[in-house]
Amino acid sequence: MQVQHDAAWIKRLSALSKRYFTPTFLGAEHIDASRPAMYVGNHSIYGVFDSPLIIDYLYNEHQVAVVSIADHSHFYIPLWRDIFKKFGAIDGVQEYVREVMRQGYSILVFPGGGREVLKREGEQYQLIWKERYGFLKLAQEFNYEIIPFAALGGDEIFDIGFDARQVVENKYFQKILTVPVLNKLLRKGDVIPSLPKNLFPKRVPFYFQFQPSLSISQIQNQQEMALFRDQIQQQIYQALAQLKQIRAGDLPFVQNEEP
Repeated sequence: MQVQHDAAWIKRLSALSKRYFTPTFLGAEHIDASRPAMYVGNHSIYGVFDSPLIIDYLYNEHQVAVVSIADHSHFYIPLWRDIFKKFGAIDGVQEYVREVMRQGYSILVFPGGGREVLKREGEQYQLIWKERYGFLKLAQEFNYEIIPFAALGGDEIFDIGFDARQVVENKYFQKILTVPVLNKLLRKGDVIPSLPKNLFPKRVPFYFQFQPSLSISQIQNQQEMALFRDQIQQQIYQALAQLKQIRAGDLPFVQNEEP
């Protein structure tokens, strides 16, 4: 598998977002370009504003060739899939991910995937990882350290006008889901999006916090894997809380880098 990284394209498409959202990146000391790692974090609503900024920062500022693991649906759409590929994204098929890890790329993963992107009312900054452990098993297989990160701002750029729950929890829709092929196609309703009130995103400053790396080499069974995943989640939640304090002025910047 050949990964596409177009540095000029990444920088060009990120330029407008950087001006609009004025991102601040913290925790650069935890980024080590000398060895591949797996960057794991929370995904913002609709998922198209945070990822490019992270990829641009890691690739153009730290020379970390990071491959983003994207939902299958992005690769069904002509032109759109080409844009994703230029950002170094690949379809989240496990064997594809294995191949790029064999090649030594760092990995950017949002374990919440499409469901965490298609948030419903009240789910801002919630990690919706379900029972996903595949990313951790791959990290252990290739001896990749985990670098948790938190992203603040992205879940506040849209107000939800139509909540997907109104469709998903409808009794007629639930009957549709009793048909196995439709249930699989609709992913139990996870692909139904909420619709925003505002057409254009609000201008909210973005903050990103990278955290100390975690080793997964010591994990020996599923129970330990579950506890390790819980630890990652708690670190992300704690970082989000700290970023909110920093934004409010209750905590000073430990580090302030301009992208």
